[in-house]
Amino acid sequence: MSILQFKEFSSFINISFWNELAQKKLNIFKLSDAPVNISAFYTYSSSAQLDPFLSIEYNSFLPLTSSNEGDSLYKLPPKSYLSNGIIYNYNTKEDFKQAPKQKIFEDVSLNIWNDIKNGNVERDSSLLSRFLILTFADIKNHQFYYLVGVPALSFESPITLRSPVQPINEYFTSNQVASLKGQLVGSQQQFFLIRKEGQDSVEVASLDKWSSFVDEAKNGTLIVGFSDPCSLPSNPGWPLRNFLYYIGFKQIKDVDVVCIRDVKGQSIDTSIVLQLALPETPTEWSKKSVGWEKDPNGKILPRLISLASTMDPLKLATQSVDLNLKLMRWRIMPSLDLELIQNTKCLLLGSGTLGCNVARCLLSWGVRNITFVDSGKVSYSNPVRQSLFNFEDCTGAKGKDKAPAAAENLKKVFPAVNANSEILSIPMPGHSVAEGLKDEVKAVYDKLVDLIQQHDVIFLLTDSRESRWLPTVLGRLHNKLVINSALGFDTFLVGRHGSRVPNANEKEGSEGVDLGCYFCNDVIAPTDTLKDRTLDQQCTVTRPGLSFVASSMAVELMVSVLHHPLQGRAPAETDQDIHSGSSTPLGILPHQLRGFLSHFSALPVYSTAYKNCTACSNGVVDELEKRGFDFVHEVLNDSSCLTKYAGIDQYEDAGVTIEWDEDFSGDDEDL
Repeated sequence: MSILQFKEFSSFINISFWNELAQKKLNIFKLSDAPVNISAFYTYSSSAQLDPFLSIEYNSFLPLTSSNEGDSLYKLPPKSYLSNGIIYNYNTKEDFKQAPKQKIFEDVSLNIWNDIKNGNVERDSSLLSRFLILTFADIKNHQFYYLVGVPALSFESPITLRSPVQPINEYFTSNQVASLKGQLVGSQQQFFLIRKEGQDSVEVASLDKWSSFVDEAKNGTLIVGFSDPCSLPSNPGWPLRNFLYYIGFKQIKDVDVVCIRDVKGQSIDTSIVLQLALPETPTEWSKKSVGWEKDPNGKILPRLISLASTMDPLKLATQSVDLNLKLMRWRIMPSLDLELIQNTKCLLLGSGTLGCNVARCLLSWGVRNITFVDSGKVSYSNPVRQSLFNFEDCTGAKGKDKAPAAAENLKKVFPAVNANSEILSIPMPGHSVAEGLKDEVKAVYDKLVDLIQQHDVIFLLTDSRESRWLPTVLGRLHNKLVINSALGFDTFLVGRHGSRVPNANEKEGSEGVDLGCYFCNDVIAPTDTLKDRTLDQQCTVTRPGLSFVASSMAVELMVSVLHHPLQGRAPAETDQDIHSGSSTPLGILPHQLRGFLSHFSALPVYSTAYKNCTACSNGVVDELEKRGFDFVHEVLNDSSCLTKYAGIDQYEDAGVTIEWDEDFSGDDEDL
């Protein structure tokens, strides 16, 4: 029979905990080195490459209960489990070095044993999971020395496996697995008892129901379960050790342990079952326990963390923002490339409702380089819908310029962001240019070209169809990822433009796809839709919540594209592909999302690039590459020329009749 081995915890101590400890030391503990109760939690691991973490955060000092109404209490995150701890904070480094570490460790271990012997764990199973921290807070130099222990009581001889580890679906029937999952949903039980009820269900009970399960254990094998923070295929997590000691104390020799491993709250199919033989447990604890955290070399040595570089509020904010994102990678998605996202330079064409919300969402993903482009002013109607503006921005004769105001206010949210702005009116087809203004418009064109060349992702968030044409063609020419977002009254469109340049990762069997742009479904050239508009056409007429949905979808689409090996050339996926497995760690990668707020739904749709598109066809892009501003100037004065360069006129010459139309829609203009 093989010996069972356990995966120990790795401590994950948030920076905020050390700052809280420093404040407690200064304001409350002072020169006291008396032990203080703290709390921590652990949760499920989503990858075998990730260690089970014991998470200690700023709120670890909060009490679990209080008789005073209104007191803040320690609250567990969802799908997390409590570990009761104690901290000894010493006044000098020498006191820390000379601390009676072994006695403190034995005292905590003795508390576990007493709780087992006295039956306390049957009333509160979290008492089986305890930890301790020894610290010295060098507040003057912003340094903290610490040592972490998670005591586990040891049997006199090893625990052995009676048979090989089994997947849960081999040990239970599918109906029993479903029954077990149903009873565990919403539960925060760390340790529990299980009894089979025929072939179709199981019964789950807490440890205080032990007596009703004893007969079952005498007549067969006792079945127990625990929430397992480990995801290794054959090894359970550290909390199981004390649970098995408790079971051995009950004079149980054989036990089957169901190690529950929850996958994103959706499945327990990765759970395993251990069929164990326990050594004989003495009636008194042998004073043997293990669990000091070791360094990478396997030695029990104190660790040091310096917060000198983080005491500046800006640096502290930066590390906190990064840490929040890293938790996603550490706990849930190891393949998440946060550095790629952070270094992506985003150009936001439009600083209104969509532009403000896209910027906030980009900030949440850790994007550090954002440039706003707009030519408008902040009006009195803006602040309630456009999340980066406030009342002061619209006071005065005309209000502040939108782009600089948005950049300035984004820095107030997070000062470490590199937020820039350009006051610029994008040249638009059909908006003719007087000869005396040609040089001025050319300077604007040159600036727009520079901006697009300097950025990686271009967001089209402007208030008219024709203002999206030039950035679409330039994005195509310079092989940039272009994300488009547009609003109707209760509908939205979010999509990514295709790329005609093959990706370096393309190979036989995994070729990229050239997807359509915003104009590919039209056979008309963009024209001037901004003149002669009525009041309702000048103002944003859209449901207020729509822009938040569309903006977040646009940013999430960008992040998903960045995580695909082919990026801008990635094939389009629909909601059907989620059943066969998605191509990115974040889920499916659609081409376009057409959302309907009236139905609270979004429909993934896709199309390939239209060879005669007035924006992304080779004829139009090649003409821009060859002639530059001269071509743009021609289009500005006569947008109908685009049908010639796109190759649409040849259909007319062949006798095909095309009905020309004008689009009078707008999605983000303000009075």
